[in-house]
Amino acid sequence: MGEPVCSVLSQDEVVEAIRVLSTANWNRLRRAAIVFCRARPIEADDLIQETFARAIDGSRNCPRNVDIVRFLAQAMRSIASSTTKVLSRQPEFRAAPLFGDDGLAFDPPDGRPTAEQQAISKEEVAEIRRATLDLFQDDLTAQVLVEGMMEGMDGEDQRATTGLSKVGFASKRRFVRRRLDKAPFDGRMP
Repeated sequence: MGEPVCSVLSQDEVVEAIRVLSTANWNRLRRAAIVFCRARPIEADDLIQETFARAIDGSRNCPRNVDIVRFLAQAMRSIASSTTKVLSRQPEFRAAPLFGDDGLAFDPPDGRPTAEQQAISKEEVAEIRRATLDLFQDDLTAQVLVEGMMEGMDGEDQRATTGLSKVGFASKRRFVRRRLDKAPFDGRMP
C-alpha cells in the first residue's frame, strides 16, 4: 500500500511537461493563443505566459489523464475569456474635465473593440476558416471533420456525421492533425 496517486500533475511534472514540448506542440499553443486573443485586450505571448504561470503555481491543475497541450489550450481559452469578462464588468472610467495649461481636457481611450475592429476580427476568422478548409479540398471527409472541430462538435457527433468506424475516425483525425502541422505558419493560421 504505497502513497495514493494524485489525480493532477505536480508543479514539477507541469514544469517538465512544458520544458519538453515539441516544436509542433509549441506551434499549436501559439496558434491557439492567437485565435483566443482576437478582439481581446491581451496579447498571445502574454496569454501563453499567464497560462504557464497559473499551471506552474497551481492555480490551474492539469488532470493526469489530460494531454498537457490540450490542458494548456483550454486554460488559455478560459483565461482569455475571463480577461474579457473582468474588463467588461469594470465600470468605465471617465475623468472629470481637467484642464491643463493648454486648455485641453483629458479623455481616456475606450478599451473596447470598435465596430470596425469587430468586423475586421470576423473577417480574419472567416479567412482563417476558409484557409483551413482549403487545406482539405482533396478530402471531403477530412473537410467535414475540420468543420466539426471548428464548430466545437464532440468526437462522437463528428464520427456519426462522417459515418466512419472508430478506427477510420481515429485515422482520419490523425491525417487532419498531420496536415495542419505541416501547413505553413505565417503568424496567424494556415
